[in-house]
Amino acid sequence: MAGTFALDPNQGGEVPTENCNAPRAGHMLIFLAAALLSAAMWPPGIARADDPAPADTSSASAETNATPAPESLEEVSGHVEGMNEVLTTMQTDLDKLKRIKISGYLQARWEGSQSDRDTVKAAGSPAVYTTSNARRFYLRRARFKITYDASPWGQMVLTADGGTDRPFRLLDAYGALYDPWTIEHHHQLWFGQFNVPFGNEVERSSQVREMPERSKAEGILFPGERDRGVKLQDQFGTHFETALAVINGGGINSAEFPTTDPSAAKDVVGRARVLFGFLDAGISAYGGKQMTPLTGPEIETDRTRLGGEIQWYYEMPKLGGGSLKAEAYRGHNVNSDSLSALIAAPTSANPVRLLKPGADPGHIATDFNGGYVTWVQNVTERLQVAARYDWWDPNVDVDHDQYHRIGFALNAFYQGQVRVTLAYEIPTTERALAGGGYDDPNDNLMTAQLQFQF
Repeated sequence: MAGTFALDPNQGGEVPTENCNAPRAGHMLIFLAAALLSAAMWPPGIARADDPAPADTSSASAETNATPAPESLEEVSGHVEGMNEVLTTMQTDLDKLKRIKISGYLQARWEGSQSDRDTVKAAGSPAVYTTSNARRFYLRRARFKITYDASPWGQMVLTADGGTDRPFRLLDAYGALYDPWTIEHHHQLWFGQFNVPFGNEVERSSQVREMPERSKAEGILFPGERDRGVKLQDQFGTHFETALAVINGGGINSAEFPTTDPSAAKDVVGRARVLFGFLDAGISAYGGKQMTPLTGPEIETDRTRLGGEIQWYYEMPKLGGGSLKAEAYRGHNVNSDSLSALIAAPTSANPVRLLKPGADPGHIATDFNGGYVTWVQNVTERLQVAARYDWWDPNVDVDHDQYHRIGFALNAFYQGQVRVTLAYEIPTTERALAGGGYDDPNDNLMTAQLQFQF
């Protein structure tokens, strides 16, 4: 039998009722719901007409149990203003943090050379150990970079660098002032320690270079790629840019003066480029003086470089983009071979550095030429092949001192942050033999490198 259920006060269970009682039960439920809703919506602190009179208690108890008065509009407004101040402070701090960019990369290598020998030489006091092993794992570069963007007024850059062959050191440290009247800041003034603005390869980061190392000529002419001074960088329109810098000279990896400048005169370097997107070209010039320290009067020689560069970019169907890049240098520079031949190195028995008898100090510096040609081809989005020929002639007036090298590399990219490089390089030099004549020593080099960047 169909019906509704009601609670039995005697048994505590459910008993059926007849359908004729349904209207009465419905009215009861409506009345209970209205009573509950009225009680829930009744304003706090206001007595109802049917409420019993409150008991007489002490004043302390009344103060303790009294319902707090609602806050005034002024108090609520004060709280809101306080929250706004906190949010404004947090937003200011967040804006400052957004101006800071942290990046870096690690290059871990295995290297093997044909010149490998398991020998150790000890010389000097205290003893200095020199190993001939050329098959090893080592850290080539570990770099950490912080950039603070103060746009539209400027930028500050700090880069720390370390590796197996050197402790951590400051690599880049400069501030750049921007012009506020162009959107892309086409005119900038840099102060501090930065890449020398000469050619293309000097300023191109090791993080994106296709071969493990730069060319031989660049490594000799610009040790460390950086120097200290001031640089003015300008772009005129979309196709022409210039850079002019006044620097100490010698570079941060100078064998004799890595941290200071021995002369008041400064070196001047400039570069001009035309940019068309698919074809870029430029010329660079450098002029200054170099000091060679001796126990007696030092030797001052000219330090000059003149260079030309070109980069051609193209797209190959079904493979991807490619490029062909070349640079050539000429100039006058101190020759390490001349230093060895003309200067007597200090010893423990004779701790002085002097010219050898009959040596001409004018032959310390010689005319040089050098350069490179690099071809790069992407093969799909994850593979890249590269080949390079580079040369270095420290003295164009002498034979048998030239350096030539052919190198090949395969780069594999993984998820944008990881790159694996396999390279094989074949240098060619001429070594004088004891019995006369020259030969090319076996010193081909294989490199396997894992680079991780963030």
